Amino acid sequence: MRTLFPGEWHLRFTCKNCNAVQVMFPDLSKGKAKVIAQYVAECISCGHKGNYNKAEIECFQHPPNADPVPMA
Repeated sequence: MRTLFPGEWHLRFTCKNCNAVQVMFPDLSKGKAKVIAQYVAECISCGHKGNYNKAEIECFQHPPNADPVPMA
């Protein structure tokens, strides 16, 4: 289980099946990287496995003033 900590950067996608936003992994570039890969990822909400390309993956920063959020 991961936890989103205030101020940390991550890559995320939106499930093509249920539209749940899913966190993939930490973004070590802190929002500056250009995603050029395609990933196969499984939604933790509905179990759908989908292909996600650079247009479907985004960098985001967990708000610096937010509480930590445990992820499944």
